[in-house]
Amino acid sequence: MSGSPVRRTARGSAGKLPRVGNGSLAERTTRALLEAIMERRFPGDRLPNEPDLAAQLGVSRTTIRTALQTLGRLGVVSRAPARGTQIRPHVGRESILLHRLVGFRGLLEANHDEVRVEQRFEVREHPTPAGTAALGIAEDTPMVVHDKVIFADGRPAVHLSQEVPLAFVAEEVRRSLVTGRRFDPPDTIFEFSQSWPGREIDHSLVELVPAVVPQSPGFRLDMAPGTPYIVMREVHYAASNEAVAYSEETVDDSLIRFRMVRTR
Repeated sequence: MSGSPVRRTARGSAGKLPRVGNGSLAERTTRALLEAIMERRFPGDRLPNEPDLAAQLGVSRTTIRTALQTLGRLGVVSRAPARGTQIRPHVGRESILLHRLVGFRGLLEANHDEVRVEQRFEVREHPTPAGTAALGIAEDTPMVVHDKVIFADGRPAVHLSQEVPLAFVAEEVRRSLVTGRRFDPPDTIFEFSQSWPGREIDHSLVELVPAVVPQSPGFRLDMAPGTPYIVMREVHYAASNEAVAYSEETVDDSLIRFRMVRTR
């Protein structure tokens, strides 16, 4: 396994935003705006107008408008003709609706000084029974499995097990995994899916399941048997509605607490 520590940075100062770069997608622009919002870079919790944002990020006004619409749907900002784009101050990284953009690491960085990741990718000959059922695949389908533990201030906070059929992964990545060559893992399964030709994750069905810690030495979080915890089971779908990956995330609720903003 490899570990990579990340320390929470101080809030950013107001000023010019970094350019997203030529050819960037609306999702990358959304991420850039979201990161600036979470770092409180905008004075008075108000975003500049669309032309100014477009100039600072180096993208078109259409891309900016799409990104702001996405942030509005996620409950991060509210928009009105008379007052522009206002940041909702109670929205933080812990919002479950921001999980795809922020990831568990970003959620933990909101409240912990040091976040460290231990993870490994490997190829297995068979999917798990849960993966077989969720993806509707044969029991002898070779799978890429991503096993990851995220530590917050030295304690294991989240254990993720994610699996995707080996045939879905790009050939170059597939060769690296099969031969054991160095593979730089992406931060989230959504980023990893960008290397699945024609099967990039478009949406996910998430099930939150309460559970208690079993009497098992294989349980990866530092919690006493019988302690309540949360399991997130996710089936990830491509734009064609094909199920392309399955995830299970075990969460220590004392270290990470999800919140949701509901808008009208």
